[in-house]
Amino acid sequence: MIKTLIIDDEQHCIDRVKKLINNHTDNLQIVGTSSTVDDALKKTIALNPDLVFLDIEIHDKTGFDYLEQLGEFDFNLIFTTAFNNYAIKAFKYSAMDYLLKPIDSDDFIGAIKRLNKRISATDTESQIKLLLNNLKKEDHKKTIRIPTLDGFEIVEIGDIIHCQAETSYTHIFTTQKKHMVSKRLKFYEDLLKDAHFFRIHNSHLVNINHVKKYTKGKGGYVTMSNNSTIDVSTRKKEEFLKLFK
Repeated sequence: MIKTLIIDDEQHCIDRVKKLINNHTDNLQIVGTSSTVDDALKKTIALNPDLVFLDIEIHDKTGFDYLEQLGEFDFNLIFTTAFNNYAIKAFKYSAMDYLLKPIDSDDFIGAIKRLNKRISATDTESQIKLLLNNLKKEDHKKTIRIPTLDGFEIVEIGDIIHCQAETSYTHIFTTQKKHMVSKRLKFYEDLLKDAHFFRIHNSHLVNINHVKKYTKGKGGYVTMSNNSTIDVSTRKKEEFLKLFK
């Protein structure tokens, strides 16, 4: 059984997570609940949970205060939040699981399926460190995790020059090297759209900050900082050029 602790300052939210656990899982055991950061810290030490559902806003403190005060830990983590704000992007960059309130049962089931696939405390701790660092950084200095055959690499967003689609894979070109990831380009388009990236072609997503030159034509093409040239699709041309006005 996966020992589970629920941390939230609203009782109806705790009750919602309890109900979802009881209705949709058979391997999660609720060992405790907390409504304050101080109580959560004590119960985490006493109960040694395998999984924590963690609210972001907890009275006058946050779930991040709880994590920073806790220091090292060996449990898996799913954030819960009512606020679809800047923190959501940080969760995506660090590949952390989160649930938006009111929690939808399908979203909950998806999070539990992902949890059962990955249960790895070391991996979770590295994700949390990445998340906390990203919350403190400017967009171009934020980092994302890029999976590799033997683990993952941390790459600064500002170092990504462009991404190229190849069927269900994406080639990510950085200032240091090229990565191939088994995710579609649409995933990275959604992830990076607020970090000065633009999809200039069905197969290409570029970092605007790495565009060196635009050459006119039907759609034209761009020259990137690594001297690669990429066509701009005709239907994307007008929207793309507006970014430079």
